[in-house]
Amino acid sequence: MQARTHRKKPSLKRQLSAAFHTVLLTGFASSLTLTSAVTAYAEESQVFDFQLPAGTLGDALNTLARQSAISLTFDAAQVKGKSVPALKKQLTRDQALQQLLKDTGLQARPANGAVIIVPRPVTQHTDTLPEVAVQASRSHSPSDLPEVFAGGQVAKASRMGIMGNVDIFKTPFSTQSFTEEFALDQQARRLADIVAVDPSVRSAMAEYGDSETYHIRGFPLFTNQVGINGLYGMTELRRIAPDFYERVDVLKGPASMLNGSSPFGVTGGNINLVSKRAGDTPLNRFTASYISDSQFGGHLDLGRRFGEDNAWGVRLNALAREGDTPISRQSDRMYIGSLAVDYRGEKLTASFDLASQDRLTKGYSANIQYNPGFALPRAPQNDKNFVNDWEFFKGDSHYWMTKIEYEFNPALTAYINYGQAKGNEEYFYAGATARVLVNSAGNFTAGVGGYRGYYEVDTYEVGLRGQMQLGSVSNNYALTYTDFDRTAGGLTVRGANYTGNIYQSPNLPKPTVNYGAIPQNGDLQLHSVGLVNTFGFLEDNLLLTLGARHQSLYSGIFTSGVKTNAYDESKVTPTAALLAKLGNYSVYGNYSEGLSQGSVAPNTAANAGESLPPFVAKQQEVGVKYNAGTFGVTAAVFQITQPSTFTNAARRLVADGEQRNRGLELSTFGQPFSGVRLLGGVTFIDPEQTKTLNGVNDGKDAVGVPKVSVVINAEYDMFAIPGLTLTGRISSFGEAQADVANTQSIPGWTTFDAGARYATQISGNKVTFRANIMNLANKDYWNSVSRSFITMGAPRTALISATIDF
Repeated sequence: MQARTHRKKPSLKRQLSAAFHTVLLTGFASSLTLTSAVTAYAEESQVFDFQLPAGTLGDALNTLARQSAISLTFDAAQVKGKSVPALKKQLTRDQALQQLLKDTGLQARPANGAVIIVPRPVTQHTDTLPEVAVQASRSHSPSDLPEVFAGGQVAKASRMGIMGNVDIFKTPFSTQSFTEEFALDQQARRLADIVAVDPSVRSAMAEYGDSETYHIRGFPLFTNQVGINGLYGMTELRRIAPDFYERVDVLKGPASMLNGSSPFGVTGGNINLVSKRAGDTPLNRFTASYISDSQFGGHLDLGRRFGEDNAWGVRLNALAREGDTPISRQSDRMYIGSLAVDYRGEKLTASFDLASQDRLTKGYSANIQYNPGFALPRAPQNDKNFVNDWEFFKGDSHYWMTKIEYEFNPALTAYINYGQAKGNEEYFYAGATARVLVNSAGNFTAGVGGYRGYYEVDTYEVGLRGQMQLGSVSNNYALTYTDFDRTAGGLTVRGANYTGNIYQSPNLPKPTVNYGAIPQNGDLQLHSVGLVNTFGFLEDNLLLTLGARHQSLYSGIFTSGVKTNAYDESKVTPTAALLAKLGNYSVYGNYSEGLSQGSVAPNTAANAGESLPPFVAKQQEVGVKYNAGTFGVTAAVFQITQPSTFTNAARRLVADGEQRNRGLELSTFGQPFSGVRLLGGVTFIDPEQTKTLNGVNDGKDAVGVPKVSVVINAEYDMFAIPGLTLTGRISSFGEAQADVANTQSIPGWTTFDAGARYATQISGNKVTFRANIMNLANKDYWNSVSRSFITMGAPRTALISATIDF
């Protein structure tokens, strides 16, 4: 195949593209006011089939908000101790609110497309004084779980690192927080099933591959870079089960100022998971599930609160799932369990989390590398496996963490967050020296081998934060110190080489390999001190955030288990951001930096395990957010730069030049019309290489980043059949380059998903049936290209489940 000659884009094309994007964004934003007015009129008289069980007023209001897709806010202290009878009838939203709030001393008041619950005015006689009830209550904390946004799929606020939870419309960054309800309705089996609804966050690995990797704004984020309750290193090395967590927070950009230094660095963005906590209403929930071809599972979720004012809470989760996947010669087994205990007092809050995950995948979908000089072959049938059934990945991971927080007063809250984690993993595979495509016909070479490894993590964070008023300027500050220590070891053993073909690969006899002692190959130490403050001007309609974090990074370099050298770097990384509230609009801009450990060569590289030097990533971003009350729309323009890495012809991971991703994001969430929920958007990225050696590849596209990504997830409630909801998703990604010279690529692809769920009552218990078909047309495609290997797409897959609350 003749190599393609790179040509610079004509300046006219750039101008037309920029003009098109500007017109698109302007027109999109301008139509929102009209849409909001039409929406309000359509919803005013909408009748809903409410199914509210008897219980606390707070739970009833939250359920009403979810079932009628309204943004509803109330003070927990005002509804505390109030209970309401069951409400199961067809009413308008206003009628339902009136019935719930009857005899409570509260009333509903509309405000900017939302509803606020406030005390009802008291009519006083001139000769008597009203009775005044004084009750101490715990004030709202930035650590409290945010309320859900209209539609129930995302939350009203997300975690902003050391600043705690911040309203998404008061956040000068691009953020999103996905809810437990959304994960349950998606029948999510892995974290990628949740975050992939964001077109700027995509899964770069095969559905049943050995691991997960997420690309945020075109840069990779690995599973061990995902945080849990603000701490890094707690997650499983290869695949994260979402069943422990009730929030998935996504923060885009290299915001290490806010989150601290992550192991192996964060460039495109950060993901933080929030552990499940027991609610005030007792929870007894069991989900039975089926995944094609023959995977069966059960998930038990129990929650209780007890003690005075329900101060103590316990949440228990246990899941088992096992069976054959839709891919030939492949099976998957997952056992997980978690225990969460928490205490919430007037001033003191505390929590303890314990979790364990055990996984075994046989015949897993392997990544495949490729030599240069030919067009990459078409994707094989996605339900056919070129991997042998005796190849496997197995891993176990365990963590515990505890957090204590005490509010002395609104101006001073102190906390400590501590955690430990450890895990083991083992591969036995016929691609220990990498399956490498050698031609367009799909022929490959490979080598049999195995790998065993381990890791141990010890980490903590201590900090202070608070709110204070200095004259007319509000201040929200946070001061933190973080410490992270990780040791790891690994050993790869190799056997005989062989050849095969991705379209016709017979199941080979199982070989044997012998392991020796596992040497240490990692010693990572991260320390940082950070200070940030948000200044509020003009009654908090203008918010200025300034911060800096001093980061220190030490990374040992090992040869045959002996530390021979180390990287020892430190850097002050700043963050500056400004947000202006203009009615329902929020306009913002930010600049942020992050110090990261250099990329680590994968096991399939000739320099496997080698760490490249640390680097600093930088981001500039401007954006606008619109809050229509029941739905939101955001737009952001960004630029991120970091050193560019790729695997060269000698199969070594090396750095060359810089990768500069410039992009435009348009996204929406919430319920724009009664019974209609939308989540997703479109992302345009120009992934350009700059500062390459001798300028050879300057201006060419970076590897693995589609220029256009579209994901739209939609739901529609069938009012003619109460309880029935139809669901669907379209996922579309453009072509992605596979080498730095842009002579090889994988084509773009589009898939469609469809499903339905039905909520009903059986013997007084709420039961929800769910059915989803992924990749409805059973399209064969290469899912992604990353670090010089390509991954397979997922075949048509059926997911069926039944959930009962008993």
